[in-house]
Amino acid sequence: MMGILSLAILAFSCEKEPITPDPPKPDPAEIDIPGCDSNILIMKVDYKTFQYEGYTTVNVDSTNNSSDTIPFLATYCPPGDFGYIKLFYENPSHLLFYGNIIWMGCGNLLFPTSFMELPAQTTELPFPENDRICLIDYTGAQQTLPWNTGMVDETMMENVWETISKQPEFQYYYSKTNKKVAVYLYTPSVGGGNPADWDFIVFVEKSE
Repeated sequence: MMGILSLAILAFSCEKEPITPDPPKPDPAEIDIPGCDSNILIMKVDYKTFQYEGYTTVNVDSTNNSSDTIPFLATYCPPGDFGYIKLFYENPSHLLFYGNIIWMGCGNLLFPTSFMELPAQTTELPFPENDRICLIDYTGAQQTLPWNTGMVDETMMENVWETISKQPEFQYYYSKTNKKVAVYLYTPSVGGGNPADWDFIVFVEKSE
């Protein structure tokens, strides 16, 4: 009975809370973090509506490798009831993402938790297709186009791209990197999950 009650509480509390953005910064170039080798831009986009939900940045020690992909390391606990996903920049000292995944309930995004937003640009960038964008799975592996996961298709990714490429912080980071933009579909509710709870999490490494 307590287990059923717990799941009911989780399901009831699964609505997304509206994001209250921090005051916008005046210049996207000022989102650099001093004293680090590289910065990762992390952006959040709603799965169903493709609405932009803001960005944050994380500083990391760059590996300076010649790969065209961000070096992700993943720790995944499958949601038998309660699971989670952690994404790191190459090693566990650089956490980029951490979220609960709950079967017949709804998990929470534990890191990052604070997102801000700048006014969007008036024009988007052209969709780059296979050469500049990839999809991350729960192992940290990165898949190129075409995607065929059942939950993500190329049209969805074009919509995500349309949203993020209008943002000044994305345009700035994208101009400063030769690595692919990485997209992860975060599904905190599974089993009887509600796609309205899901988000695309986008990672861009500034390597210049």
